[in-house]
Amino acid sequence: MMVCRLHRSGTFPLPLAPLTRAILALGVTQIVGYGTLYYAFGVMAVPLAADLGLTLPFAFGAFSAALLAGGAAAPFAGRAIDRHGARRVMAAGSVGAALALAALSQVGQGAGLVAALLACEAVAALVLYDAAFAALAQAAGAARARRAITLMTLIGGFASTVFWPLTHVMTESLGWRATLLVFAALHLLVCLPLHLTLPRPGDAVAPATPGPATALPFPPLPAERHRTAMIWLAIGFSLAGVVLSSVGAQWVPTLHALGLTEAAAVAAGTLMGPAQVGVRLLDLFFGVRRHPLGFALISSTGLFLAFAVLLLAPPGLASAMVFAALFGVASGSASIVRGTVPLCLFGADGYAARLGTLAGWRLATGAAAPFVLSLSLAGLGANVTLALACGIAAASALAITQVPRR
Repeated sequence: MMVCRLHRSGTFPLPLAPLTRAILALGVTQIVGYGTLYYAFGVMAVPLAADLGLTLPFAFGAFSAALLAGGAAAPFAGRAIDRHGARRVMAAGSVGAALALAALSQVGQGAGLVAALLACEAVAALVLYDAAFAALAQAAGAARARRAITLMTLIGGFASTVFWPLTHVMTESLGWRATLLVFAALHLLVCLPLHLTLPRPGDAVAPATPGPATALPFPPLPAERHRTAMIWLAIGFSLAGVVLSSVGAQWVPTLHALGLTEAAAVAAGTLMGPAQVGVRLLDLFFGVRRHPLGFALISSTGLFLAFAVLLLAPPGLASAMVFAALFGVASGSASIVRGTVPLCLFGADGYAARLGTLAGWRLATGAAAPFVLSLSLAGLGANVTLALACGIAAASALAITQVPRR
């Protein structure tokens, strides 16, 4: 055995026990990160806007602008992780997230809200999924990273389950300002220590000879095909992101436009979580030996079928439940493939920077999607809007089929 230095590829494979600790640590920080920096705003937007004397469209417009800032910051975050390692960057991100949330808790007008949200989402690029994917690729090595990423997303997928009700209860009892201060403390007291447990470049131990932990399961593409693959991946992921982000944020209004009551829309939506977990378990147990591009195609195809069901089936709770299950499959698999596909296609060299580039395009195109969907529902009607969403999902699947594998 020998101590493994940080390779040019940025990987330093860990033994299984430390790798398990890294997966668990990042799973917890993703629950806190997504819960406080993404899901919480939708819950506290109404009291926050009322307290500041702002309209809800202004508040959500500010949040969309902040998501654009996160997209712009993502490529820089990826390059920083490749250069300095995920441990340093994610620890710095925890401090930055705490400061940004604390600043958000003190805003008194619209301009302050915009500035604080911009800071929150810019810092989010340092601590959310794409940064965590890069951390696992560095810690696990390319061969074991796919399983590690799937396991971590199984844990991180509980962010909305935990923080939607938690934010509601805390906002009702403490107020939105105190709630944000508690969330800032979580980043300092929970996420920062956990990020500091991630391995340093010299901490890991690797086998002296190549073996299952170091051999790539699929040969990366030759360098001359990287540009083509990146373009088609950016198109496919971004188009899917437009649909996922728009409907995910406007779930109840979308189904209400089809004639469902709010209670029925919420009831159908409860199937999303189990579907997300189920598809991730399938990838965990059966997907390791298959190229993740196939799983990416399943995600986009599931999204297409979900909207086809709403368009073609009679409106009602049954069709809404099928839609929710298919949408959950698409959403659950999308969060995995955006980390595993670039790793298998390009290898670990420059992996974080590529994730940042893809995230930048995905966030830039998806930031305004919820707002555009609401306008489309109001102006064009439910059927036209769903047909457009179905077409975008089909275009995403078509783009994925154009990505070269070898």
